[in-house]
Amino acid sequence: MAQNAKVAALSDELVHSILAFDPVENKRAYRHAQDIAKAGLRAHQYARTNQFDVQATLARLDEKFRVLNRDDLADALDERVKEINDRPGKWIPDCLSLLLQLSHQPTENSRVEALELLRPPTPPPELTWKEILDDDPYSDDDIWKDIDYGADSSGDDLLPTKREVAKPSPLTSAGEDDTYDPQACVVAGDAAVVDRLEEAQFWKHEAEPEDGKVDITELQAVRETLFMLAGLPTSLFHADRRVGPEYELRHAMTRTTNYLLAELGDTGRAIHRLRQWLKRPSSLPLIQTFEAAVSKRLLEYHQSLALLQQKYLVPEKPTTVSLLELHDNVRAFSRPILRLAQIVAEIEPQLLINPFIHLEVLFDQVSLAQMTLEQDVFRFLSHIFFECLQTYLKPMRRWMENGELGLNDETFFVFENDSGSEASFLWHDRFVLRRGQENKLRSPAFFEPAAQKIFNTGKSVVFLKKLGIRTSRLPAIVEEPRLDHEAVCGSFVDLPLSPFSELFQAAFQTWIESKYSLAFNVLREYIFNDCGLIETLNSFRIIYLSANGSVFQDFADAIFERMDISQRAWNDRFLLTELARGIFSTELPRSQSERIIVRSVRKSSKSLSTSIKMLSHILLDYALPWPLMNIIQRSSIPIYQQLSTFLLQCYRTKYLLQRISPQSVREIQEGRLRQLSYKLRQRLIWLADVLRSYLTGTVIDPCFADMKNAMSKAEDIDEMSAIHMKYVARLQDQALLSENLKPIYKAILLLLDLAASYSQHHARREAVNARSMRQRNTDKKRPRRKSILSIKLEEDDSDSNNVGNDEEGAASDSPVTHGQEVVLEGIDKEFRRLLPFVTAGLRSVGRVGAEPVWEMLADRLEWEVRRD
Repeated sequence: MAQNAKVAALSDELVHSILAFDPVENKRAYRHAQDIAKAGLRAHQYARTNQFDVQATLARLDEKFRVLNRDDLADALDERVKEINDRPGKWIPDCLSLLLQLSHQPTENSRVEALELLRPPTPPPELTWKEILDDDPYSDDDIWKDIDYGADSSGDDLLPTKREVAKPSPLTSAGEDDTYDPQACVVAGDAAVVDRLEEAQFWKHEAEPEDGKVDITELQAVRETLFMLAGLPTSLFHADRRVGPEYELRHAMTRTTNYLLAELGDTGRAIHRLRQWLKRPSSLPLIQTFEAAVSKRLLEYHQSLALLQQKYLVPEKPTTVSLLELHDNVRAFSRPILRLAQIVAEIEPQLLINPFIHLEVLFDQVSLAQMTLEQDVFRFLSHIFFECLQTYLKPMRRWMENGELGLNDETFFVFENDSGSEASFLWHDRFVLRRGQENKLRSPAFFEPAAQKIFNTGKSVVFLKKLGIRTSRLPAIVEEPRLDHEAVCGSFVDLPLSPFSELFQAAFQTWIESKYSLAFNVLREYIFNDCGLIETLNSFRIIYLSANGSVFQDFADAIFERMDISQRAWNDRFLLTELARGIFSTELPRSQSERIIVRSVRKSSKSLSTSIKMLSHILLDYALPWPLMNIIQRSSIPIYQQLSTFLLQCYRTKYLLQRISPQSVREIQEGRLRQLSYKLRQRLIWLADVLRSYLTGTVIDPCFADMKNAMSKAEDIDEMSAIHMKYVARLQDQALLSENLKPIYKAILLLLDLAASYSQHHARREAVNARSMRQRNTDKKRPRRKSILSIKLEEDDSDSNNVGNDEEGAASDSPVTHGQEVVLEGIDKEFRRLLPFVTAGLRSVGRVGAEPVWEMLADRLEWEVRRD
């Protein structure tokens, strides 16, 4: 109740403060507003922070720091948690909870040294009487003298005092009473000098009444121009660097003078914009370096202006004052900085979006200056370019040498996409190239040819650090090649003969190779020697691709025998795994055979036990080490499994047909059925042999040889992975397993499945014949005189035999024979329908895809069609 009363009082106060009408006049609206306020206040029941959860979180954080070998950070945290817990206050858990929620990666972002900045300064020691007396002892004799209390009386301030003016004294040194005479420091001026100074101040002169203009000398114009170029305010030029129309040179043509001064004003305006841009500094280091380079060139420009001013201010020899000469001199040494000012004006709006746009523009302008033979501009911009490039090379150097990225460094084109990814995806998923619009790399354009190599070098270093061999196997780091103007363009005065872009790319490739080869040579040696990449690929060829036909046949026969026995657990994955390891251990080392794992889908339908479709539910896996999983990616394993299944289906087809002996076919009494059965058996065995020979000899062996040769020349893991993916894709296409060849593959499976139908039909016929033989043997043993019960049982058996003969077929002159003929002719008709479809499809895709192996397979399959 107390809580409700408190809520009601608060809601009344809230309504009173918000509503402007009188509650007495509009009671209904006031009550409605009060109900809304109460409902809103009662609906928010915020629970207090659980202090035990906060303490548990802090304890887990302390444990995490110690596990990560940051005992210093854990001790600092424990000390401050104990200190704050000792202070009384009910809001301490809430404050700690807020700090925990605001924390972000404390292990990486925390520095214990920063805590020293929070310590209050040590207070100075208290002043003691001993220190006071030591500094100013009271044993002085003046302490006992009488005090003149009237000397500082305020009453004396009311009386006017008359000071005596000291007479001028030629002495400038101090007198006996240590006072100075200020008038002794005044020096009488020369009236002629003052007149000349006032005469030089032309801006104070009055205009001529005839034309309203002030006449100035050429020297005054030169000085004003030099002041304007230096960024100082002048009278001849306005703030926008336009020439004032009120001044003119009487001895020169006005149009000529105005033209020269206007061009000089344009130069000053461009340089003024450059100064204004430098007054708006940036926070990005890359742009700060550019600003420092521009500021340095601007200082050199001011030094050149100072030399010109010195020529007119204190000339060493008689000098002719010429505004035209000044114009030519200024235009000569201002050309490089004017080009720089133009570059800054063009890129200024884009610097916030693209912080390295100045590198691209400088690179292009240096190349342009070389082609147009502007030697001074080439050297000027080239030095600025290489100075700015050094800052961009710092994150690149850190990435290529240590595999580290700056925190939130969006100027570098590599970033960490998923820091928590598995080690098997380290190479492909953890780090990503930063791309912008239209999938363009976020880096200077001249870096794009080498961006992938830079990217792979850093990933190689991260890979080695993950393997723990970064410090033990890397050789000593060689001296880094220089990447500056002298190293790239040479120290000659003349322009280089080769294009600047080619010179830079050659030098930059040398710079990259000095870091790239160090990391990758070690990584490549580890992948090939320690991880056994080629040996693993060869094991894949044996396990999945039937490189050793005898071993693969043993494995297939073992599976087929378990299928035909019709055991309920024939596809038990544990039994099949032990079976596969035992069989393949005869060809592979034990360390590799133990990596084999068999997975199966439990489908034990008895009707499908002889169908080749059941083999698609048995999948072979191989446990790869994580370094090799970055090369043999998981997406390629299903293709290996599809090829293995296809081969098993071919083996299964021949296995089923070889179980039908020619003697059993010879027992068929009807001649046409016997001939048709021979024909189907021979055709299906021929089909299985052609397909198996095509897969192993025409597809797998050449592809593996090409892949192995290319893999031995690969330079990095990206290239290894690309070679393997190309190899797997080539296997998939040539083995008819790709998506666009699915219709042909399904037709081949239907052809192979005809063997299962034929085998099943033959097994049923033999079962009927065996039952008939047993029946005849039973009839011979029966007595001639039969009882009524025996006659009845014999009639029932005869009826059942007739039913079985209708389904399976046994005699030549009965409906059973007709049923056998329908089944065999149906299989033969389906074979003759599907085989031309397969050959026509192979020829069609062979012409479109320009794949000769499909044409070869079509020719081999058409042999049987032509013979037929």
